[in-house]
Amino acid sequence: MKYAPACLTNRPLDRRTLLRGLGVSLALPWLEAMSPALARGAAAARPQRFVWVYIPNGVAQDAWHPTRDGRDWEMTRSLEPLAEFRDDINIYTGLDREFRGGTGVHAQAGCCWLTSSPPTEALDGGFSTNRTVDQMIARRIGGATLLPSLELSCNDHANQKETKYFETISWHGPGYAAGPQKDPREVFRRLFGRPKPITKSVLDVILEDAQSLSRKLGADDQGKLDEYLESVRSAEVRIERAERRAANGKAAPIQEPTGVPEERGAYIRLMEDLIALSFQQDLTRVATLVIDPERWDTPRMYDGVFDSPENHHVLTHTKGEEAKEKLRKIDRFHVEQFAHLVKRLKATPEGDGNLLDNSLVFLGSGMGDGRIHNYNDVPLVTAGKAGVGLRTGYHHKYSGKVPLANLWLSVLQVAGIEQKKFADSTGVVSL
Repeated sequence: MKYAPACLTNRPLDRRTLLRGLGVSLALPWLEAMSPALARGAAAARPQRFVWVYIPNGVAQDAWHPTRDGRDWEMTRSLEPLAEFRDDINIYTGLDREFRGGTGVHAQAGCCWLTSSPPTEALDGGFSTNRTVDQMIARRIGGATLLPSLELSCNDHANQKETKYFETISWHGPGYAAGPQKDPREVFRRLFGRPKPITKSVLDVILEDAQSLSRKLGADDQGKLDEYLESVRSAEVRIERAERRAANGKAAPIQEPTGVPEERGAYIRLMEDLIALSFQQDLTRVATLVIDPERWDTPRMYDGVFDSPENHHVLTHTKGEEAKEKLRKIDRFHVEQFAHLVKRLKATPEGDGNLLDNSLVFLGSGMGDGRIHNYNDVPLVTAGKAGVGLRTGYHHKYSGKVPLANLWLSVLQVAGIEQKKFADSTGVVSL
């Protein structure tokens, strides 16, 4: 089916078109009808998206880091869940950070992972926090979206025993944390609004408007719109299911807040799906997700991995092969959840490619080896081409004290920010 005559003019569908009804508005995903008519035959410019996924306490490096570099790198045990995306990812090893004495080694690992201050500069008490790389990019590209950035955390521990420095990876400035949201229901309402109490779904109240718009779209755009609306409803259903389960008082292996899925992996994947949805409909282009906070000495259940709760931080300091094997399994579990986000983005069409092509997605930790609180050889994986055709499928292996900040500086430049220095950077690296 061809585009209707109304869509074949030089007046494309407004990028900010909303589906409305009863106080609810829902933004649309990127549709070809939003490109100028004369440009539809060519590759229209797509917005860039960036997301950082943080894991705590470092990794078991013997099962994480490949030994061969270039394109001939071997898929390691911890990274194996990403095997089907080998050509979409890059692995970075040999990048280091510097620890600033006088503050907690774990707190600093998380809160200074993305900061623009060098370790010698303490702007927030003893911490070197300053505006982080995600917020710098959000200031450049976030003005085109409803939310300049989205900060999320899967920390569902009921005992708030640590300070914000153990969980915050995004900062607007020294001491000014971009506090993460933890409740999927609240994240959903922030993205899509709050329906009237008499309605069960956001989609119920915008159905008429959506049907009217669909009649004006070409077949490809109709398919994209239907797929998008179905994904929104899927997220709603899972949140409602989690809330009903919590309301019924069913015993769980660990305490959980209302609205959070009982299974750990389901919680993380739901938050990732909300990020993917926010990217798909261009509500935000920058996001961070803390899978777990640093050093939180509360056991948690890793469903499908262990039969009983485990304490990730304590395991990093427990001697013996049994503890090391458990750490390797937890690392792999985290990578499995990251693979879900990569898969979701790659499965979302956009233009002549997919959403992953126009995104740059990071998985990493601010610590290398949690056993010895080592800041060297921090783990880092990227996925996507950032909308500029980055080379992927490589293992970039560095030696000789190359700062992690070199990579963040390179990312800023990919985002169009002309900057010659970031934190303790000494140059740029390949992306």
